[in-house]
Amino acid sequence: MSRCAKGVSSLRFRPISSRSSVICAEQANQAAAGRAAIDTGSLPPLEPLAAMPSLKATRHQLAPALGPMSRIGLIGLVVLLCAAGAVAWKMLPARTSPIDGPDPVAELVPAEIGGMTQWLLIRGADRSAPILLWLHGGPGSAQMPIRSATEALERHFVVVHWDQRGAGKSNPPDFDPATMTLDRFLADAREVTALLRERVGDQPLIVLGHSWGTMLGARLVARWPEDYAGYVAVGQQVDTLRGVELALDWLREAAPDSELAAMAPEAFRDHGLYVRLMQALEAHGGGMNVSLASMLPRALAAPEYRLPDYIRWFDGANRGSGPMWADYRARDLIGEVPRMPVPMLVVAGARDMNTPVPLVRDWMDSVEAPEGKRLVIFAESGHAPFLTETGRFVETVVAFGEEVTAEE
Repeated sequence: MSRCAKGVSSLRFRPISSRSSVICAEQANQAAAGRAAIDTGSLPPLEPLAAMPSLKATRHQLAPALGPMSRIGLIGLVVLLCAAGAVAWKMLPARTSPIDGPDPVAELVPAEIGGMTQWLLIRGADRSAPILLWLHGGPGSAQMPIRSATEALERHFVVVHWDQRGAGKSNPPDFDPATMTLDRFLADAREVTALLRERVGDQPLIVLGHSWGTMLGARLVARWPEDYAGYVAVGQQVDTLRGVELALDWLREAAPDSELAAMAPEAFRDHGLYVRLMQALEAHGGGMNVSLASMLPRALAAPEYRLPDYIRWFDGANRGSGPMWADYRARDLIGEVPRMPVPMLVVAGARDMNTPVPLVRDWMDSVEAPEGKRLVIFAESGHAPFLTETGRFVETVVAFGEEVTAEE
């Protein structure tokens, strides 16, 4: 075999000497002459390389051929595949991600509480750290799917998110809303406390309530102070109907053309109208001031929730305080909790008209707190400072926890 033939058949790329190039060229010319003698003109001449269409040109010729509708279809297919993948992921068993630390705990726990299955999420970098029992709002607005917003607390506490009866994972299809009474919620909270003592330990336990969770939490801690080391209130609920009066005054300034602003406070004894008022406050900057759209990606990424859990989450949140409205609206914190026997931190958003700051101040001025009380106003927040000023919120709660446990 000639040197040229060997070079082609071996497919090895190596420098070729100028002498080899001359020999290859001569042999190629001889071969061409021999073919011409046998069959002249039987093959058309090859086009010059420069005349052949480039890959870039071909790509530009194909792009118009796809057309805008084809490109939209391709994008739609990608979106559909992503959605299908997300749905499949959300159908996997519920779980919680591990956490690093000296003695970490990360558990998603179903427990029989109050005659039904209720769910708790227990997470902390150190199992021996103080327990922070988070009582969510609503009732029915479970915090568990957005717990990652305040996951920095898990470096300092064993944080417990409890989906209360009728909320989130604890809102089964056969749930009976008639069981939603303050006394029943208090009894459930006592069972949760006992479960945590058994499952986690006997370290200090601090109760943190948000919105409805403060109606529950303040009464829980005041009634059984021997079991709780401290109380943190976020958006403390004081008196619903007095709060309506203040909210209407604010709405008349913020949205004077609102039909709700022209109504008398007594009209909002109707639960449907009260819900509309809360929606109006939200629309004009006096509510949580955090859009559902901004929270949804975080909630959908929560591994603790499967697809059916989101349906239960929205169902519970939409039900709200409706089943217990007559009792809910009649509650008066100033009259019912005149004394807080444990250290107390109250966090309030300056822009919160759901639980207005003036009412919170009224209770703070009247409540007897022998172990100390502190009110911290978050100037840039409404009803959810833990979502709008998260860093400062975490620092405030951690500092309070350190003070409380130093006294234990």
